[in-house]
Amino acid sequence: MRRRTVYLLIPAALLAVALVFSPGCLSPRGEEPGGPGNGNPSLEGTAWDLVSYQSVNGSMTGIIPGTWVTAAFSAGGKLGGSAGCNHYFGEYTADGSSLAVGQVGMTLMACLDPGVMDQESRYLSLLGSAARFRIDGDRLSLSDATGAVVLVFGKEVPPAPLPLTGTTWVLESISTGSGGISSVLAGTTVDATFSEDGKVTGSAGCNRYFADYTLSGTSLRFGPVGATKMFCGDPAGLMQQEQTYLSRLGSVESYRIQGSQLVLTDGSGSQLLSFRAA
Repeated sequence: MRRRTVYLLIPAALLAVALVFSPGCLSPRGEEPGGPGNGNPSLEGTAWDLVSYQSVNGSMTGIIPGTWVTAAFSAGGKLGGSAGCNHYFGEYTADGSSLAVGQVGMTLMACLDPGVMDQESRYLSLLGSAARFRIDGDRLSLSDATGAVVLVFGKEVPPAPLPLTGTTWVLESISTGSGGISSVLAGTTVDATFSEDGKVTGSAGCNRYFADYTLSGTSLRFGPVGATKMFCGDPAGLMQQEQTYLSRLGSVESYRIQGSQLVLTDGSGSQLLSFRAA
């Protein structure tokens, strides 16, 4: 897919979408909904790729070729994935075949390929309307309160992970330090490139930085970070973002790569920095 992304500000309503799941039937009208009590497996620890969704005229349609829409239900009630252009993240609780999701945040990119942003908006809207879930083998279906299926997923087939070294990783989100995650400021670029000789270099948004790093399995540690000494006043908040980014590097203890996404975490496994391959 021809894909080009630009950073922009998205209305706050899209940055924090409250998705509340209410009771209802998951299966098409007339069918009995599933649940742990009648054979419906647990959502925890599962990951899914969107196959089809309900279009505005009520019919089911496949996703745009080349796009990737996912949902991962992790331990501890964490939910996240790709909405096709942006990544979203939040919390969920499941009880029987019903589902409840708290506030969901997302990154702030715009994809210029035709239909991608409309598909993303539709997906998040349908996710918010879901009331029940049903797992049948390798298929997950979400339905609204009337019992109409609105989203259908297949078991995730993880893409081959890109190598840590030699890939230019562009920062998408950064931990705020208070349990939240913030997107990179619009119009700024923060990146990291790891070399085979244990060096990492990149742009922190204004200044160039450099440091040594060590790897052992999934363990990743950075040495003292050096940087140039320029000041950038535009956009507002850039220098604070740069300082936060460089500070987070010092707290990194592990990493994981999922396809083209690199996530750096602290000792407790909490996400500190999330990158996407350039």
